[in-house]
Amino acid sequence: MFDEDLIQKWLDEGTINHNQAEKMRADLVEYKKEHRSKKQVNAFSSIGAILIGIGAILFVASNWEKIGNTFKVLLLVGSTISIHYAGYHFKYENQKYPRLGSALILLSAMFFGASLFLIAQIYNINANNSTLVLIWIIGVFPLIYGYMSTPIAGLCSLLFYLWIGLLYMERTGLENLISVKDIYLISGIAIYFTGILHSLAEKTKHAGKTFKFMGLQAILISLFAHTFKMWEYKVEKIIPVIYAISGILLLALLIAKPLREKSRSFHADISISTIALLMALITLTTIYMPASEKVYMILFNVVFMGLLTLLLYAGYNMEDIGIVSTAMFWFILLIFARYFDFFWELLPRSLFFMFGGLVLLIISIVLERKRRELKVQFSGGEE
Repeated sequence: MFDEDLIQKWLDEGTINHNQAEKMRADLVEYKKEHRSKKQVNAFSSIGAILIGIGAILFVASNWEKIGNTFKVLLLVGSTISIHYAGYHFKYENQKYPRLGSALILLSAMFFGASLFLIAQIYNINANNSTLVLIWIIGVFPLIYGYMSTPIAGLCSLLFYLWIGLLYMERTGLENLISVKDIYLISGIAIYFTGILHSLAEKTKHAGKTFKFMGLQAILISLFAHTFKMWEYKVEKIIPVIYAISGILLLALLIAKPLREKSRSFHADISISTIALLMALITLTTIYMPASEKVYMILFNVVFMGLLTLLLYAGYNMEDIGIVSTAMFWFILLIFARYFDFFWELLPRSLFFMFGGLVLLIISIVLERKRRELKVQFSGGEE
């Protein structure tokens, strides 16, 4: 889409006249208004659909004891199918309210999971069960491709992390094999890898960015947890193998010519591959040459800072303000965490909070200003 600077450039070069420039400016203003309006409609319809769903679930829950089991099951199944059909109707048959239709389809996917757990309760099946979450994932996963739905891709990613957490708690032997930080870091890399695979084909490209975003958040959260001096870091021999395989698979996929030529996120993808290979090296060293908690804390802080730097570089090269904003957010969080670690015991409490607040305020202003500058630069002058 053209912008104000481009219109002025064409006007100065004589490519367009003043009347054409004014018409283009008016069209640009109208386009921006319509674009903002669509975003608002999308947000309101999604929130409205979710609120209706929550209200329906609460209504059923409040009258739960008064309803027979058969009617409960029929009510839950019927509600899920009805909401799904309404979403399909508005999105594809009526076609006047596609965003409302998408919101209802997402709501039906959430209702499907809620119905699973409620039906499990009806028949006295343990609701805190990873198998139910897995069934939920399997049930809604095809909707990502059937409806080209990025929100459901995000929902499936969250459900995958929930399934991993429940599975970890159920299988007591797993905690002796791998820490919760490492299992979520590996899960994040796996989701990110899934996003790269989805970006290879045009029909699945819509879900690629969502999977990569959800994978990146799990990677950042897990690595951030590694930066604290809280737990003794121990791993089993299988862990470096898993990290190494993940890193090598990512690297092999990224250096393949077809992907390298058409990928806009090559630098960000390479940074994730680098982290996987680094973690393979760190965990391998941990097995044969274990170090103190302080050493690991310093090491993971350096690794985390390195990843954020790579992401900033990647975001700038890709002109992706989302990656830049994510990296800046985690930079602030890391500085905040380390400030507490180093100065909590050294300064009086009043000075600690006053000085810390001032430092964070200055950092946030500087980073926000830089983020705004980059946003304007990436969008060609549009704030």
